[in-house]
Amino acid sequence: MNPDDDPEKRIQELERPLTNQAQTSELGTAGPPGGWLPPPPPPPPGYYGPPMPQPSVPSSSSGLRVGWIVLVLLVVGLFVGGGVIVWTNLANRSAPGFPSISGGGGTFTTATRPSRATPTPPGPSSSAATVATPAPGASQSVAGVNANKELACDDSVVTISGMNNTVAITGHCTLVQVSGMNNVVTIDAADTIDASGMDNKVTYRGGSPKINKSGFGNTVEQD
Repeated sequence: MNPDDDPEKRIQELERPLTNQAQTSELGTAGPPGGWLPPPPPPPPGYYGPPMPQPSVPSSSSGLRVGWIVLVLLVVGLFVGGGVIVWTNLANRSAPGFPSISGGGGTFTTATRPSRATPTPPGPSSSAATVATPAPGASQSVAGVNANKELACDDSVVTISGMNNTVAITGHCTLVQVSGMNNVVTIDAADTIDASGMDNKVTYRGGSPKINKSGFGNTVEQD
């Protein structure tokens, strides 16, 4: 029998490179660069035994890939958590029970300034002229602002004051006294007419009354 055909001898020759590599690793001798092992020699012709063992090469890419996946998950989790917190705060602010700003022990409110009503000045009187008929020899008077009156004299004394009054006197008066401002007086007849104040106008229709004037801008004349 040819010794080259011995199967056990062939197996030993094939396992010899692996044994030498193991001994080299135990002694600390650096292997081939790149972290991979040289492929074993091809089996001799006519070998029908089990397939030759292949050397395993450690892979470092799988660990790096796992690290990147963990980092991406952490970043996504931070973004999602932050969005949930912001949305919750906004929802609480719009809720009916959200606390309002308070100060000094009570709820802060804006003070409302009270409105000031502007008083409306009284307008000129539009009432019709009134007629007063006193007793013979009695005294009568007219005062105020924007009055419009008609008096009847029976030897009476009439006193007119105030502003912007219009007075018409019928009958005969013993004395008519006019003061104030801008009064317009019409007299049928009088014994004496006294005009004082400012810008009063007195007109008489008949007789020859005694006229006394003082003040500024007063006129006494016959119609």
